[in-house]
Amino acid sequence: MGEVIGHITGLVVVTLLFGGVPATIVLIYYFGRRAKHKERMALIEKGMDPAIYMKEETPYHNALMWGTLILGIGLGAFLGYILFDYASMKAEYVVPTLSFIFAGLGLVGYYVYRKKTETKNPG
Repeated sequence: MGEVIGHITGLVVVTLLFGGVPATIVLIYYFGRRAKHKERMALIEKGMDPAIYMKEETPYHNALMWGTLILGIGLGAFLGYILFDYASMKAEYVVPTLSFIFAGLGLVGYYVYRKKTETKNPG
């Protein structure tokens, strides 16, 4: 009986991982695009040009955001393994925790950088 429950649990986890996560990503993308489309249509109906509200992104901003995120995760994992080796802490807890903390710090740093550059160069 326990073996059957283990197989069912594994099947549910695999199904959610390979089916639920991609479905969630697709749905978030779909509803985001749909909301943007409705907003543009409302602007057109009012006689306004929707292009004036669309910010032009420079190509390096997206790469910079992902770079800071990945750098933060790598730095957090590296420091987590150092703490695991030298401070006798459990790697299962300290490595993911520090990875998330440093990933968040990387994204906060990116946000501060973007706000600073937007105030210098509005438009």
